[in-house]
Parts: sequence; C-alpha cells; structure tokens
Amino acid sequence: MKLYHYTTLESLALILKNQTIKFNRLDCVDDVEEGNAESAGVNLSKYMFVSCWTENSEESIPLWKMYAGDGPGVRISLDSDMFMKYLICHEDGDPLNIQGAIISRIPKETLLNPNFFVFPPQIIITDEKYSMFFRKIEYVDDVKSCVDKLISHGNNSRGIPETCIELGNVGKYKHRRWAFQEEVRFVLGIFPGNWLYLNEDNAHMAVQAILNNQIVDFTSFFLHLSPEVLETMEITLSPSATEAHRILVDALCEKYAPKATVRDSSIKNLVKLK
Repeated sequence: MKLYHYTTLESLALILKNQTIKFNRLDCVDDVEEGNAESAGVNLSKYMFVSCWTENSEESIPLWKMYAGDGPGVRISLDSDMFMKYLICHEDGDPLNIQGAIISRIPKETLLNPNFFVFPPQIIITDEKYSMFFRKIEYVDDVKSCVDKLISHGNNSRGIPETCIELGNVGKYKHRRWAFQEEVRFVLGIFPGNWLYLNEDNAHMAVQAILNNQIVDFTSFFLHLSPEVLETMEITLSPSATEAHRILVDALCEKYAPKATVRDSSIKNLVKLK
C-alpha cells in the first residue's frame, strides 16, 4: 500500500540524507483542538508522537498549500511498510521481557534507554488492525467526548485498584473540519522512565507519572527508513515548482536515492498556490 506525505524541500533533504521519518509530538501539530484534548485532567497528546500521511493518490490542493509551501514543496510516496526492522533477542542482564526474539521498528539501544519508553516496542506489521502503530483518523463532531473517557479507574479481578489508559485511541480522532486531509498516521507513545525496567510492584510509578502530566523533554522522534524503500520512492514536485527546484530535487536524489522517481505535478499549470 502506498502512502503520500506533503512536505517542504528542506524536509525532503533531511529525509534523504538521514534516511529517517520525523514523528512530531501531538500537542505540537497544527490541530490545536486535538493537541489540547484531555482525559481525567491528563493531556495524553503530550505522550503521542505522530507521522501524518494520506492514502489518497490524487493530489490535494489544500495539502499542497498547507504543508509543502508556496513553491519548492514536494509530495513523497513510500510503501506503508517503510521502516527499518530490527531482530531483537533477549540477552542475559537486559530487562526485555521476551522469549526468543521479536521484530521491532525500534532499535534495541532505544528500547533500553533508561530515560523514556517507546510504545509499542514490538511492531510487526503496518496494518489497520495493529492500531497501536498505524491507524486511520476518525473525523467526529466532538473530539473531547471521544477522548475524555480514555483514562478510567477501577479494581482488577483481585480487587486491587488500577488505572486503565486506552492508548490505542489517543491520536485517533479529529474534528470533521479536517476531513479533507483523509489522514492516516503512524503513532508512537513515548513516556518518561522506561517501563521495561519496572517490576509489578513499582509499575504504578509509571502510570502515576502520566497522571501527574510528567512528559519527556523532547518534541520530535525519528524512525529509520528501510534502505530498500528508498529505491521505490516517488517524489512529485509542487505545482508551483520551477526548473531550479527540479534541479535541486534531482541533485538530492542523485546523491541519496538514485533509484527514486521524480515527476511533475499532475496539476502543474492548472493552479497557482501563491
């Protein structure tokens, strides 16, 4: 499945040079309503990092205008299974609670960082049914009502108080005014401390950190692209792109992604974005 992402020429240069995709913390994106939504007094968007795409192959004038700038922007197309895969095995002395091995999009050294925890650590496939990582946005009339019950308190089967946080539904809802985006997104939760280092007795400390609105001290996170996916990358130039912009994109591809395809916009000469 192909996904499409509208961005600036500067961002394209960084994507190609670093072979990474940037995830932005959800409270820092342009939808202020989504970024401010709370449940039980907790702004869960501060723990969600997202990379936003669309499945619609038809060029969108609003997306060109909003995210690619007035002139030198591009739309990149990549396969949905775009991220590097890491085979992670349990070793003596590390806290990974796995048997045998797992395939993850997160490298082991990041999973074991003591300062934060990336969730979900095990990402096998980018399919809608694995909604913790990849999901379609649901456009609703009231975002607040969809998220205000995502944190609930109760007792488990042994009568012990526990807190439930529906992480799979955070970063899933936007107001209908944004429906023109037809957005799909990759979502990672990043939380303070590392849950892999916690045992059952003190795991409540991790939940308490969230309830206290304690967050990590960064607003962006990067996942590495699979080298193979760059070979099938398609780059569409903005309808307003000039010959100079084409030269710059061609030069970037020649250096970092020589097998990528660069093409003109299908609506070139049909619309002015400025």
